Amino acid sequence: MNRTHAELLGLMEEAVEFGVRHVEAGGLPFVGVLVGPDGYVSAPGVNLAHETGDPSAHAEIVAMRAAMRGQGLSDLQGTWLLATGEPCGLCYRFAIDHRVGRIYVAVDSDIVAEQGFDYRGGYAAYGIDRTQLADMMHRLPVEHGLDPFQRFMHLRQGGVNAPLTPATPTKGNKS
Repeated sequence: MNRTHAELLGLMEEAVEFGVRHVEAGGLPFVGVLVGPDGYVSAPGVNLAHETGDPSAHAEIVAMRAAMRGQGLSDLQGTWLLATGEPCGLCYRFAIDHRVGRIYVAVDSDIVAEQGFDYRGGYAAYGIDRTQLADMMHRLPVEHGLDPFQRFMHLRQGGVNAPLTPATPTKGNKS
């Protein structure tokens, strides 16, 4: 794929900024963006599990499904997934099963866990061993990568414009 490091950083920064806006609108801080080998860049995917009743509608899966529908693809071979937070086991499994080439994360799941979203225990259920993902998962830290997660926690703790219903911070379900 012909994407420079600077272009990937720019796309990740946009995803992080979108994540902050999404949190301020009442959503979760996870955002997924799919990048295709032909220059395609998906719209940001956000977690829609609560809104749709689909427990698999995580941000990364929403972005991948939309790209498959919109591009008429049966798999995602050659694409790259950008994620504000490292994917959970379900999202990794979906990406692997649909042949995503690389996953870039602004914040890994260990740091996300420190921010109140600890889903690391679910990796084994989907057959994911993070130590074996060195060829697939790449850290792409950006200056404000933690902002969506910190903003979510601030709002959850009663900050300005706090959500009306406090959310339990899990990756798969907003409430």
